[in-house]
Amino acid sequence: MFCKYHWYKGAGMHKLSLFLITLLWVFSVHIRAQLPENLIKQGLSLDSAGKYKEAIAVFGKVIEMEPKLPVAWYNRGVSRLHAKQYSLAVVDFNKCIFMDTGIIEAYFNRFLAYKFTQNYQFALSDISHYIKRFPEDKVARAQRFLLAEEMEEWSMAISDKKWQLQHDFDFVKNESRNQNQLLSSLYLKAGSFDSALYFINKAISAQPDNWTLLYERAGILQKMAEYQKSNDDINRILLNEAIPEPATAELKHLKADNFFFLKDYTNAKGLYIDLLQRDSTDASVMADYGHCLLQLEKYTEADIILTRAIKMKNDAPAYAYLGRGLARLKTGRGGEACIDWEKSYKLGEKSAKKYLEYYCKP
Repeated sequence: MFCKYHWYKGAGMHKLSLFLITLLWVFSVHIRAQLPENLIKQGLSLDSAGKYKEAIAVFGKVIEMEPKLPVAWYNRGVSRLHAKQYSLAVVDFNKCIFMDTGIIEAYFNRFLAYKFTQNYQFALSDISHYIKRFPEDKVARAQRFLLAEEMEEWSMAISDKKWQLQHDFDFVKNESRNQNQLLSSLYLKAGSFDSALYFINKAISAQPDNWTLLYERAGILQKMAEYQKSNDDINRILLNEAIPEPATAELKHLKADNFFFLKDYTNAKGLYIDLLQRDSTDASVMADYGHCLLQLEKYTEADIILTRAIKMKNDAPAYAYLGRGLARLKTGRGGEACIDWEKSYKLGEKSAKKYLEYYCKP
């Protein structure tokens, strides 16, 4: 009986020991699973699987355990970025950067979050900081170019575009747009007309019969006060019978403006009339025609035409008000002229100020 009891007791103790060992093993596995590094791996796996909310929750547990662990804030920020929680992502990246400015990727991702929340100035600062650390990052360069273009930061856009052309050969190979044409456009927007002309000439040398390139050069030449050269390009384009009608009208408007600047008001007038016969609702052409009539000293007619332009909600009403003020001054309606110049000045026409000061003193 003793031996039997001993055996029974021993078996019971063995079972109890196995139970305790199993319990301790399960508990230790649970503890290991709850370690920050293991939770981070779990969160990364969930994020990779597109389970962003679950990943955010897991990274949140890590932050509760280790609130001063910058990588936890960083990874939660990335998951929030993926989940389109952009403002919350900014908060997490702020925390990460505050704790460790060496996590440079946080600047790139915060740039994305800022961009999606339309905080463009902050976004530009972050992507520029990132590019200082990784100047050869093609994706970052492309992203900053697009943002700089959106913000009309033309010098930066030009710099990044030139970098792409010199270093990103895959981009150049796959890019369908004419890069010389694009650089010309960027320089034109930056007000660097000589550089714009240089690059559009390079584009034209490769495609001499491309009328859109000639059209762009005509516009650049006009801005450089090279009015006759601009008209030479326009005349060359108009020989092409395949030019679509809207482009033909724009070319003739450009040509009329060139005649106006060359003080050939008679030819300018003829073109403005032709354009208005095609489209009598073009308020911009109407305003230009009114100013042409002013130069021809047809003041009453100019008043009528410029009034029409104003009523048509001309896209440059300040210009129309300025001209009508001059027409009314010449027809003895000084008081009304002052009202027009006041409106013109308030709408942004700076030259109206000199007329107000000279003719409309209190």
